[in-house]
Amino acid sequence: MKHWHSSSDGVLGDMDLLTEILVRLPVKDVLRSKCVCKKWKSLICEPQFCYEHTLGLCSPNPYPSGILLQRYNDLTLLPKKADIIPFTNDSNKRFAHLHHAYNKLDELRHYRIQQSCNGLLLWQSTPEFVLDPPYDAGTKEVLHQGCSFYVSNPTTGHYVPVDQFGHEFHRLFFSKPFLVFEPWKSPHYKIIFFAKADGDRKKLTAKMKMSVYSSATESWSKVDLLPSFPNSNLSYGVYCNGAIHWYALVVYFGECGGNLHLIVARKDEKLRYDILELKEDYSEWIVRYYIDLTTIESKISHFGVSCVVRQPPKEDENEETKLAIVSVDFQKLVAYNLKDHSSRIFYEEQAGFVPYIQLQYFETLAGM
Repeated sequence: MKHWHSSSDGVLGDMDLLTEILVRLPVKDVLRSKCVCKKWKSLICEPQFCYEHTLGLCSPNPYPSGILLQRYNDLTLLPKKADIIPFTNDSNKRFAHLHHAYNKLDELRHYRIQQSCNGLLLWQSTPEFVLDPPYDAGTKEVLHQGCSFYVSNPTTGHYVPVDQFGHEFHRLFFSKPFLVFEPWKSPHYKIIFFAKADGDRKKLTAKMKMSVYSSATESWSKVDLLPSFPNSNLSYGVYCNGAIHWYALVVYFGECGGNLHLIVARKDEKLRYDILELKEDYSEWIVRYYIDLTTIESKISHFGVSCVVRQPPKEDENEETKLAIVSVDFQKLVAYNLKDHSSRIFYEEQAGFVPYIQLQYFETLAGM
């Protein structure tokens, strides 16, 4: 096996040519290449290289490489650390959490994934309720900080805190941040934040204030817009093709490959569902696929469809594969093929688990 030496006068000593080679490698190979030498590491860590690499591999609507899975504690219902579960039958799951330096006070906070968008995650951090006052100075400071937010790239492990929202954040109701990251358009991300304009929670609709945070300027801008939303639906917004969409509660409402999908239960047909897709001109929903969960083995008949994802074509095929990701019995994650209705288990825990969030995971070097 030949070893690469960046100090050589050959091809790999030419930084311009080396860049052209590295930007064409998969993300995992690029991250491994950081270990070759300091010069390579410095090149790979440059924001411009990260952006060029993403542009080289990422077209609009990239393919996800796995599922983000975050559980909650059975007793306290508080979030635990999140895992990245690859779609391949690879048991080597990876953690996707905020890599704080160890701090005992940090154990007083909990980190919940709010959203995944093309390789970046939006986290909400809240202080734990402490039952044993009096509190020391450090504990008081943590509790006083209240709710905070972070944006992270789980591929690189980098994260940044989000500055104060343009409007007061209400923890329980009527507030929702949306992460927008389209790396094929810009290396920067935005956060669109809605907050209730008044304090009357009894109204069926709510006037909302809106602010937009840009990582390019690291600042907020207020938008003179007061849209009305049904209170119960604000948390179910889905970003797709430059806009946020809302829909009444169904089995599933989400985005896949630039298309919006609804999953609705078939009338009088238990465990059978239709997947509807919205036409590009927003004229109508059409039935695109169907799911028959009776074909999946289950002990307690507990199923949950968490998302619809795309997989790239195989070497001997031209057509991509679409999968519905199904959790089974709080224990297994199953990839259900929407074309031939086959299914396979790609993750299983013997002890069982209760995930409260499952989101698509995309690999990218950009955004941080």
